[in-house]
Amino acid sequence: MSVGLQTRNMVCLAGVWCLIYLTAPVSYVGVTHANLLHDLGNSDTLANLPHAVYQWMTALPVLVAWFLPQARWLKPLLVGSFAAKAVLTALVAVAIWLRWPAVVVTATVILFAGVFGVANGVMLMTLWEVVRRGVSTARRGVTLALSFGIGPVAACAGSLMQQVLLSREPLTGYSFELSFPDSYLALFAGALPFMVLCVFLGAAFHIPPAVDEPVGSSRTAEILGGLRQFVTSRPIALAAVGYLLVYSGGNAIFDNVSLHAKDVLGDASPDTVGLQNFLRFGFKAVAGVLLGWLLAKTNPKATLLATTAILLAGMAWALNVSGWWYLGTAGLLGAGELFGAYFPNYVTTASAKSQVRANIAYLSLLGSLVGFASVIFGQVSDRFGRIASFHTATGVLIVAMLLILFGLPARPTPHEEPPPNEKNKKGSGLFTSTRTP
Repeated sequence: MSVGLQTRNMVCLAGVWCLIYLTAPVSYVGVTHANLLHDLGNSDTLANLPHAVYQWMTALPVLVAWFLPQARWLKPLLVGSFAAKAVLTALVAVAIWLRWPAVVVTATVILFAGVFGVANGVMLMTLWEVVRRGVSTARRGVTLALSFGIGPVAACAGSLMQQVLLSREPLTGYSFELSFPDSYLALFAGALPFMVLCVFLGAAFHIPPAVDEPVGSSRTAEILGGLRQFVTSRPIALAAVGYLLVYSGGNAIFDNVSLHAKDVLGDASPDTVGLQNFLRFGFKAVAGVLLGWLLAKTNPKATLLATTAILLAGMAWALNVSGWWYLGTAGLLGAGELFGAYFPNYVTTASAKSQVRANIAYLSLLGSLVGFASVIFGQVSDRFGRIASFHTATGVLIVAMLLILFGLPARPTPHEEPPPNEKNKKGSGLFTSTRTP
């Protein structure tokens, strides 16, 4: 692919991520939704449920990878996932606007989380395949630095807007003076135009056509072949387990960390959800640039170690710091959240082009198990206190760090693919005859 078309894809990718980050208070299912449900009078366990449902529903996109593996489906799937997210955002805004009963609003938010789980799973696996097909390996470090360095700056702007909608900006004291639930109505309604804009950016990607499409005689054989490749490739399989552990210990705990801020600061303190998100994405912006540079200068494993170490530092901070300094936990966990970019990058690097979408889908399938971690952390919090859930998350992260350190090669390489005619004969994988120019 020409340099110009690669640059176009890089710009589209950065633009998409900037819009996703700008709407992060809404599109990142977790902190905002937990606080909304908590303000509606729900328990910690139920407040953690949107994040859990989101994770459980990320299992479904694997069906898309199984039954729609052709490259020609990439753009329709990407655009459709953006459209679905816009529709559900509008639905939550309508539910709040019409003053539906609290139980109905709660159910709508949980439905929102479920649809976002499916849509984001489809979006991520298609975006990573677009990157694999439409951007050279040599330019991938720059691509990720642009997307995850500039993007979180937009999230900081969105988080400041969230803060003045839900409470007061801490430095100036400025606020829109919106009462609950109108503050959340403005938040969801304000995110809607930017989600619609994502639909148009998704349509602007240039995806090179595949010379050959899957023609295997048995779809079941192709599916089983792709799954066998996923579990028998040591770097991919161990990276997937590490991803599950880091996701569970470093991200599923975020809702409890956010809810605990009120206990640390006191009931008289203002709502800090927007400020937490500002710190979360401000730290992520800095980390995004540094991690992109680290990837360009070292190897994919280094970024996995770095993000996991940052998450461990965040949990240590939460357990040992009090007062307003406690909010720094959100910043550290936000920076470490970039594991969600660099684990898929590691798996993508270790995968043949024809297997990228399937392997990212399987990674999302494993990620769906994180929903159980969210529920477990909620139950631990209700029974033993939130600090006990922090210790649990820290232990999970330590196990993940040891696995990455001693189990993963620094520079994973994919197995060579046989020529297309041989692949068509053998049906050796999920995408048995897909190749790019």
